Amino acid sequence: MGEPECTGGCCGHLSVRLLRSGGLVEWADWRGPFVQPPPELHFDVRQYDAELARARADRWWERSARHPAGQ
Repeated sequence: MGEPECTGGCCGHLSVRLLRSGGLVEWADWRGPFVQPPPELHFDVRQYDAELARARADRWWERSARHPAGQ
């Protein structure tokens, strides 16, 4: 979904394999700086797609050049 300027070798990272199969989205094969990786996660594809659409439309975290933070 995104890639930082640095790599996992320099400051740590988190990655996961996303797989769509039938009506499910699976997150598996976690890699990162943890002792015990999280378990595989499974999501209903319709709910997953709805949440992605909601997140794309929700831009509360962006700051406009005309409206600096706190204004």
